[in-house]
Amino acid sequence: MSIDNLLRRAGIDSLYPTQQAIIGYGLLDEGNFVLAAPTASGKTLAAEMVMNEELENGGKVLYLAPLRALAYEKYEEFTHIFNKWNVRISIGDYDSSEEPLGDYDLVIMTYEKFDSVQRHKSSWLFDISLLVLDEVHYVGDPHRGPTLEMAVSKFMYCNKSARRIALSATITNLNEISRWLDAKPIRVDWRPVPLKVGMFFDGTIIYQDGTTEPLSGRGILPLVERSLKSGGQVIVFYNRRVDAVSWAEKLASKFNFGGKELSEAVGSLKLSTYSSSKLVDRLASVVKRGVAFHHAGLPFELRKAIEKSFKRGDLKIITATPTLAAGVNLPARTVIISSYMRYDRSVGRIVPISIMEFWQMAGRAGRPRYDKYGEAFIIANSERDADIMFRRYLSSEPEPISSSLYDISQLRNHVLALISSQGYMNRDSLYEIFQRTLLSIQGGDKILDRSLPYVLSSLEKEGFLINDGASYKATSIGRRVSELYVDPSSAYLMIQSMDELERRFALSEMLELPILQLIAMLPDMPRISIQRGKRHMLEEAAEEIEMLIPLEESPISSLSELLQITKAALSLNMWISGMSEGDIEEKLGIEPGDLRGLAETATWLCYAYSEIARLLGNYEVSEWLRKLFMRIKYGATEELLSLVLVKGIGRIRAKILYEKGYKTIKDIALANTEDLEKLPGIGKQLSRELINQARSVHYASSSD
Repeated sequence: MSIDNLLRRAGIDSLYPTQQAIIGYGLLDEGNFVLAAPTASGKTLAAEMVMNEELENGGKVLYLAPLRALAYEKYEEFTHIFNKWNVRISIGDYDSSEEPLGDYDLVIMTYEKFDSVQRHKSSWLFDISLLVLDEVHYVGDPHRGPTLEMAVSKFMYCNKSARRIALSATITNLNEISRWLDAKPIRVDWRPVPLKVGMFFDGTIIYQDGTTEPLSGRGILPLVERSLKSGGQVIVFYNRRVDAVSWAEKLASKFNFGGKELSEAVGSLKLSTYSSSKLVDRLASVVKRGVAFHHAGLPFELRKAIEKSFKRGDLKIITATPTLAAGVNLPARTVIISSYMRYDRSVGRIVPISIMEFWQMAGRAGRPRYDKYGEAFIIANSERDADIMFRRYLSSEPEPISSSLYDISQLRNHVLALISSQGYMNRDSLYEIFQRTLLSIQGGDKILDRSLPYVLSSLEKEGFLINDGASYKATSIGRRVSELYVDPSSAYLMIQSMDELERRFALSEMLELPILQLIAMLPDMPRISIQRGKRHMLEEAAEEIEMLIPLEESPISSLSELLQITKAALSLNMWISGMSEGDIEEKLGIEPGDLRGLAETATWLCYAYSEIARLLGNYEVSEWLRKLFMRIKYGATEELLSLVLVKGIGRIRAKILYEKGYKTIKDIALANTEDLEKLPGIGKQLSRELINQARSVHYASSSD
């Protein structure tokens, strides 16, 4: 049997109840289902069994994940398990139809990438016979949920024959989600590693069933010691990065488990890329003792190194922000949640975490094949907190999943994408697709009648749609904005700025900082926090920047938002000037991971800005913006662009080469290996590779 072969490749001896349920319901080779089961209960293998059957029968499978880190993790797993088929991951470049993916049997994507290829009308989408939706509860996430919901709803409308299976750890309103997906609801409460959940207050652990266990001390330390003594690993969740870092240092001062391999990896990256980063310095000091902190401010490659080291058992303690709970599969014997309160930027105040978030974190406790049980504890600091926590988190079910598509800005984006991808649509067709959404199921026709007419009118007013009385059609710029995967509000601001940008360009004014400020204010750009000591400097800088759009006409709603935008613009300006990430961190307080994320989003938006300028006939401005987008992508000055494009050079080596007289590809092509290998960060092997590459490029261009 093909299932037996799959289990052998996966190293599985027997099936869990999760997988047995799929077989019992006859869902291996037909039917749709939503599987809600605890973390580590075997949901992925249940999906893999169905995927295996589909692939054996000549089908094409698309596997969707909400986060890039999860998509990578699944790709690494699937290339091993499904090694007899062509497997491919695609998560970047939102301006491509990815037609080559038609040649692959199994494709892994994020929901955003899936939405993007739909907008480009990729022909291979009609070949998909099985769609797998991982972590489907993200449909309720305010940021990612609308894209997940619309992309899946459009797919169901256009590809009615494709099977759908959805996976999630916890869904309270399972029947409602199943109704949206036209699928069979399956709930499995079994867990391979039993989970004990409790609260720690005033020297006592209080479990869900009311039983207690004395434990001397207060706070997280007694719980950490308790787990370590029994040979377990620990993840401690904090709601602020600064607390995760400072507590990692406190724990490292008390414990020492060694961490040589990770310590060497951090040291290597520190020397080659993050030489002056205080954050990386602090990480390097704690990993030597088997402790690490983990949050989005760390560079991606360091986060991955920490995760791998923890899985190997080299690290014993990780202090992390809740983003780790929603990311890769990283279980521990013990999970400790330090507080139930966190700052919510959307409402501007401290609020309790959701019950869903609590169980996402708690669900990380218990390592299959390593632990006989897992433990998750939340810390209470007062009797009032203890009472709230016990009732809210230990005695209640998670909140029902609700559609986030009611957000008008999100709705505008997806209405434009839908009409653009369909060519033109009348009102009835538009409503028919939206009636397939979770929004419609939960809110009925009233919410559509209230929202869609306003959205259509605003898109028409801004020049993205045309209404001929019978149907709606995207304008050329509306269609391109949809393909570029840009929020229509961001595109409208770019269009509004174009006359002023063209005027200043003709006068040869310095444009980098005003353009970066415009990009930083777009709705698509993330907002970054401001350190208290940097506020005055940012206020002075904000006054100096001559905005492309007058402040009163911009979407900026407060001084704090203006300063956040200014900080982002200054960070990007330092980045394209070649300044090191450590120096930028020192000057502006932006951590390397945040800077890289900011640069990645700004690269995409600057590319879109260039495309919009070209579409409006501003060709010289478009070419200049194209160079700027390359500079943002590589973090380089204009004279280094030709060097950074060579594989293996990068922004740091390009600067070293340029300062030593290797200013062009030709200079490298004519270099001696012995001279090049003496430069910092080059070496014998890389010097040969660089010279061979440069000669290939140079002589090819010379022959042309």
